[in-house]
Amino acid sequence: MRRRVERYVRFSVSTPEELLKKFDETISGLGLERSKAIRMAMERFLTENSLKVDRKIFGNINIVYNHEVREVDSRLTDIQHHYLDIIVSTLHFHISKETCMLVITVRGENERIKSLLSSISSIRGVEDVKSCFFTEV
Repeated sequence: MRRRVERYVRFSVSTPEELLKKFDETISGLGLERSKAIRMAMERFLTENSLKVDRKIFGNINIVYNHEVREVDSRLTDIQHHYLDIIVSTLHFHISKETCMLVITVRGENERIKSLLSSISSIRGVEDVKSCFFTEV
């Protein structure tokens, strides 16, 4: 398998001196070079803001819910069937007698994924929803 060769661009950044000092101390403690740390920070910024711009993304939606709440399981299943075009896989496991976790792996347009998130969050019995997304390259 051939590895993609990336072309690097040199650019300058203006920042407060104290911020740079703290940044350099932190990356030194982690054994990172400044350029690599800045690339990592840029990637994190893109990931955290992936739902705010129109693009294809992929990642996981983690749902913690009380399965003893009436119809929560069936509502979660029904919603998944409405989003088969973006759902890649699911994983269900039991946290306790009452609490379950559902992990849904998704890939697609961010607007469609936001719609799925909204549908899940509105279900009675869903206690927490956390997600982690990446932008497609």
